[in-house]
Amino acid sequence: MRTALRPFGIALSVLFVGIVGAFFWASSGRVPPDALTQTTRHSAADSPLPDTLTATTYNIGYLSGMTNNEPVVRPETLFANNLDRAARLLRRSSPDVLGLQEVDFGAARSFGVHQLDTLATRLGYPLAAQAVNWDVRYLPFPYGRPAVHFGRVLSGQGVLSRRPLHTHRRYLLQSPPQPFYRSAFYLDRLAQVTLLDWGEQPLVVINVHLEAYDTDTREAQARQVRSLYDRIAAPGVPVLLLGDFNAELDAPDDSTMAFLLDDTGLRPARPNSAVAGTFPADDPTRTIDHILYRADRITPTGTTVQCGPPTHPPSDHCAVTASLVRESAAPSLDSVRTLLPPAGPLSAE
Repeated sequence: MRTALRPFGIALSVLFVGIVGAFFWASSGRVPPDALTQTTRHSAADSPLPDTLTATTYNIGYLSGMTNNEPVVRPETLFANNLDRAARLLRRSSPDVLGLQEVDFGAARSFGVHQLDTLATRLGYPLAAQAVNWDVRYLPFPYGRPAVHFGRVLSGQGVLSRRPLHTHRRYLLQSPPQPFYRSAFYLDRLAQVTLLDWGEQPLVVINVHLEAYDTDTREAQARQVRSLYDRIAAPGVPVLLLGDFNAELDAPDDSTMAFLLDDTGLRPARPNSAVAGTFPADDPTRTIDHILYRADRITPTGTTVQCGPPTHPPSDHCAVTASLVRESAAPSLDSVRTLLPPAGPLSAE
């Protein structure tokens, strides 16, 4: 009997080892730690830099339109058309600084296109800063048949800038509690920080993409970002905090935005009274994409929301743009650089 069962046991052992090996292979990334942030310089025509600054935040949803995270097969033409639509949308506002979320850097799900560099080239941005937050060899999501799986994913956040860029750092935010097999494939949530030159004075731009599904984790991430902001802003540094916060300004059961706005001097460029939402793009009813500015150093002069064609938006989010003017002098660029903590996990001290 034992002899008869031995082949069965061997087969089970081989199967188990194969499953474990496939799990670790699929969930592992290929990007070394020192390459998780990169800054690329593109050739662009010289243009005058006005005293006012225009900033945009846009979660492009890897240009999958309203199919984001749905278990459907997406043709390559969908991404090519949405890239054209997104470029047209952004060209209308032509921001000096563009903070992007859910950008693919050559992922299988978007047919290998480096979306950040492609947009930089099409829109004439001389500087592109990318921060990787999702690096897996094979992602078996959306759940279902392999044809709808994302496969190889290399994705993250990006900043395109017409202003000189002096420092670029990636800060890791708290992860939600979840089973190990889900955590192994889940994206990191980041605060991407760039130090820019605004008329020979510093501007710190913090680009975030906070947790979407777990409120407690999102609130903890907001406390981490608040701690980072307090450290940077203390000596009078102009700061923009923008991105996809996955939280509304006045949500009754979510303190995410309160952690960032109460007693910080930060103000939303679009207040609670703003009519147009930012999500979902085909019928925006919620405002979860925000531009927050330091009110004693920056004044907004206008905001716009652009969602793209109602029937075929390039993303499930809308783009938010704010025009801004600087109010007073700030510390030197070199002194601000010393305020930034080393890249890595953030605390919430």
